[in-house]
Amino acid sequence: MVFVRTNRFQLDQPQYRNSVLVPLARPSDDTREIAQAAARGLEAIFLQGYRYQKAGVMLLDLTNDAHRHLSLDETPQSEAERRRSQRLMAAVDRLNRELGRDTVRLGLPRRGNAWALRCERSSPRYTTWWDELVRVTS
Repeated sequence: MVFVRTNRFQLDQPQYRNSVLVPLARPSDDTREIAQAAARGLEAIFLQGYRYQKAGVMLLDLTNDAHRHLSLDETPQSEAERRRSQRLMAAVDRLNRELGRDTVRLGLPRRGNAWALRCERSSPRYTTWWDELVRVTS
């Protein structure tokens, strides 16, 4: 699911919110396929002229790869493609694990751009990040 929305508290601005479900042809853990589906969804709901506050992607109906059902149109070639994709994604995951998070990323904006994600007002993540755990000393 892909969604967009404007700031509902800015009543002087035009308001818009929308979402769309973008089903994948088959279950996939390939970041490239998921990003392509998200881009198709965004193209379907994005309208010019609005000041968007939030946009996002939610993954629904996640399944274990062991429970994957084969489709009638899968061929040995598509199975070979799937294995190649799995090896590529495993290599990306390994590089990010060994060299640091976000070492290899998919076409994301460079850090420091004015239009990049800003997190200066985000809440502490002490329940999920060890680095942000509150320290008490006496």
